[in-house]
Amino acid sequence: MLHLQAVRNTLCGHRENMLTLLTMDLSGITVIHKEEQCLVTVDIDPDTSFEKEVELITAQTKKYQLGRLHDASYGSMISVRDLMDGNYNNYTRLFIEIPFLPQKTGLHIQPGGNYIRAFHKGNWDDIPLRYQAIFAYARAHGLTLTGFSYEKGINENVIDRIEDYIVQIEIPIL
Repeated sequence: MLHLQAVRNTLCGHRENMLTLLTMDLSGITVIHKEEQCLVTVDIDPDTSFEKEVELITAQTKKYQLGRLHDASYGSMISVRDLMDGNYNNYTRLFIEIPFLPQKTGLHIQPGGNYIRAFHKGNWDDIPLRYQAIFAYARAHGLTLTGFSYEKGINENVIDRIEDYIVQIEIPIL
């Protein structure tokens, strides 16, 4: 019965995500509240090849016996310090966000609390402009950014062109 409820929750989540995609304001920047969450992460640097990233993620899925990952979300992490210093390509981790993942030793804890949330649509080369808008929003509202920026592609399974790609950006605030 518990498995059936999880399937229902997943299906409702997919429907909710599609509705969100159709109705969300991509130009807005908002403050949201998030619960603490465990993430599976792998360390990377700017020189890590795509093939190596896939190898690292695959090893982690085996290590934590994550099984099928069709409900998982993937993303990357970059430190707020690097972003503020203009190092927009210095990603240090990839993450896998899996619903109902229990807390285990070795997982990254994404802190609960308030976050700035923004979206970027289109080519990744333009993402620094979005971060500059986020920084301006934070300054205008007296918000202090901290930790990591969590970037997650939210529509990669339903697009054909990079111009339609949407990245959700969430950054914890103090």
